Amino acid sequence: MEEFAYKLVMFGFSALCEDLEEVKRRLSLYPAERYELENGDECFLIDLKTRDSYSIVLENERFVIKGLES
Repeated sequence: MEEFAYKLVMFGFSALCEDLEEVKRRLSLYPAERYELENGDECFLIDLKTRDSYSIVLENERFVIKGLES
């Protein structure tokens, strides 16, 4: 069985991810314009081991996880 480390929530949809590389790949698929059209407050990442939550923001037309050392 797969072990998931993160839960990525973007615009009301969620995905379980095995590692940060998978999270970054998924983030690269979202168009930057969507952040401004939809609610950016619905973009965050949850570490499933620690239950810490991190905001995802748009910087220089790229999605960035705030506060997470990668």
